[in-house]
Amino acid sequence: MASLPSSSSRWIQFKHGYALGICNLWDKGQYCSIITPAGIVGCGIYDLKTPAEFDQAIAIAKGTPANPLKEPEDLFEAKIVGMTPKAASFGIVLGMTGREAVELMQIASLKIEALPIIENPTSLLQVKAFDHITLVVKDLKASQNFYVNILGMRLVPRPPFSFDGLWFQLGRVQMHLILEYEGSSPAGNLLPQEKRQTRGPHFAFEVADADAVIGILKQNNIPILSGPKLRPDGYVQVFISDPDGHMVELCSVAK
Repeated sequence: MASLPSSSSRWIQFKHGYALGICNLWDKGQYCSIITPAGIVGCGIYDLKTPAEFDQAIAIAKGTPANPLKEPEDLFEAKIVGMTPKAASFGIVLGMTGREAVELMQIASLKIEALPIIENPTSLLQVKAFDHITLVVKDLKASQNFYVNILGMRLVPRPPFSFDGLWFQLGRVQMHLILEYEGSSPAGNLLPQEKRQTRGPHFAFEVADADAVIGILKQNNIPILSGPKLRPDGYVQVFISDPDGHMVELCSVAK
């Protein structure tokens, strides 16, 4: 006779607050998950296609014979093997631990809670998502090496414009490069060198470990402008510049 199924839940404390751990057991089966206000980190029983359609943040981890995923705490050191685009937008990547994924979801929760509540948005223009960044550059090959080979963006097809350029993809966001020509704005950072500060115009990419990128940057002769240093929200940040002087921040949750 099969044993009766059981279900349990408990609050688990993490660096950035509490999350709800859930365990469900039945005959020859089990699943566990950790639920945050921004999304769920769970085992492989979770489907990714359906929550992705609803823009939900789900990250799934894989157990091992030595560490089967039965209790929510088993997810702490299990490796993430899949996630929805929403979860990826929080900085969750393949190979990080379930604990790290929960921490990133909790940080995302804090950002969501900090947004102002708009009671009547009907009179406002409602943008849907961040779509792309456009930069004007002097050398497409140098920029491709920086954004694809160094930072890890993906080269994607570009429509047949009448001017040269490249498109890169990172999650749902694209970067559009325009090769400088007489019909474009000047390439590069238009601020004088002495006016360029980290507390000025820049864009940021989240990485797995901002401290760990220092060695890679130095090996590839990428000048480090500032950092690593701790941001007040618990992120570590490093500032570099691309081949045209555009300031780029690399950041990750502090270990």
